[in-house]
Amino acid sequence: MVLLAVLRYVISKCLLRKMNFDGSHVVREQTIPLVPDRNRPVTSQYVDLTLVPDRSPEPRAMFTKKLGARIEHRKHLLLRRRWLVDLMLAVAVIGIVLMVAENELYYLDASDPRTAEKDSMVSVMLKLFVSISTGILLVGICLYYHTGAEIKMLDAKVDDPLAVMSASTWFCLLTELLVCAVHPFPGDVKVYMSSVAGDVERVHIDGILSVIMMFRLYLVGRFLVVHSSLLTDQSTQTISAVSHVKIDLFFVFKAAMADHPGKVIAFSMISMYTVSVWAMRTCELYYTSITDAHSFSESMWLSAITFLTVGYGDLTPRTHCGRFIAVVTGLMGLGSTALLVAVVAKKMEQTRAERYVYNYLSIIHLEHKRKNAAADVIKNAVKVYSWRNKLAREHTKKSQVKVTYYSWRLSNAIRAMRSTRVARCRVEEASVGLTELSQQVSQTQSLIAMLATTQGQILDKLTDLQERTRVKDDDDVYSNDEVGEKEEEERKPVEGGGEHQGNGWIGTSYLKKLYKGDNQD
Repeated sequence: MVLLAVLRYVISKCLLRKMNFDGSHVVREQTIPLVPDRNRPVTSQYVDLTLVPDRSPEPRAMFTKKLGARIEHRKHLLLRRRWLVDLMLAVAVIGIVLMVAENELYYLDASDPRTAEKDSMVSVMLKLFVSISTGILLVGICLYYHTGAEIKMLDAKVDDPLAVMSASTWFCLLTELLVCAVHPFPGDVKVYMSSVAGDVERVHIDGILSVIMMFRLYLVGRFLVVHSSLLTDQSTQTISAVSHVKIDLFFVFKAAMADHPGKVIAFSMISMYTVSVWAMRTCELYYTSITDAHSFSESMWLSAITFLTVGYGDLTPRTHCGRFIAVVTGLMGLGSTALLVAVVAKKMEQTRAERYVYNYLSIIHLEHKRKNAAADVIKNAVKVYSWRNKLAREHTKKSQVKVTYYSWRLSNAIRAMRSTRVARCRVEEASVGLTELSQQVSQTQSLIAMLATTQGQILDKLTDLQERTRVKDDDDVYSNDEVGEKEEEERKPVEGGGEHQGNGWIGTSYLKKLYKGDNQD
């Protein structure tokens, strides 16, 4: 907790100094004072409780910059963060190399690690340089997070570093500091440790510290992230912010797996296997005698069968440290094997063009098979019909056998034709690609156009039918009016009596005929 408080105080002071804030000018809080302010003029018996401060706050240096200056400042911060990552990786690799050299020299000089003392001048100097590199690495980690906080402040337009430093960021910072702080200290540091047999012995702690020091290699992933073309592009951060996708180590790893899966898996497997072999050999040499420890070739064989999850049982770790390394090696082997199987399965899949060609050839083959089966159906049906006629005429055994044989072939041909049709439907359903989709869209558009044309024709016919119906209704109304007038005239009584007096309709018609005849004459 003390370290956390110190780091927060240091980062806050550095960022405030970076933003050109003067500690002597303190902006008063815009609240109502609870006591009279002697610096304010009093105009009456009451205190002036105005909310306007005496002096306006100084403008923030970050917000007064123009957009171009802010973009340029952000570019410099990204370059500085990249330079810090390069420095951190270089210092970490130098420390690991010095540690490995010190351990190898110790193996050569000591006949028994449990009794030898690591107090030689060479060992002390190498460990001292390792400690110096560790200190530089810790400072670089703090500066890296400091630069990241400045970038977040610039993006969020805030001047408080604590506003952009979340709890997860503080946790990651403390975790990295603890992991990178572990290293073999100068001198001969020994602790009591129990062996596999249960004996408690006083042994060197440098073996465990050396193995844990290998965790610094996580900086390789950060180095790949900051130097990736996905992050160095100018539009990357904008696209990432708009799409809410965080560009980190996992994003870069997925992109690398998509572009170069074989190289990524090979590099990962070789790296993990190499570290596992060295860690297994270090644990066995530190906490067992030189004669009982596994040789380098045996360590390679033990790590290989553990990494590949084979485990023949001919070699086993003799220390608790070696068992821990074996468990970690097995987990790394499981992950690498899963990635390898996934990549191989993906490579074995057909491409879109290959799948389209295969489906097209399958459809052609099934169509030919269906046509042949249909031809066999017709041929066998004809033969069955002809042999049945012969059987009806002759009733011989040969005719009966031929009818049975050709009936069997007919049923097989029908079954083959049906199965071929079903198989073709399945292939057509499974082969829905861009070509099939474009064909379906074209067919749909043609069908829509045809339906629109048919609908227009139907509307024209309906309109013509309505016009004809209206004209016919008008003619019927006119004819009905004429018929009504004629009936009314015919129903009037005939004047003068006569033999047609009782039948008005006949008399009227007779008079009309006479009238027409007189006019014609």
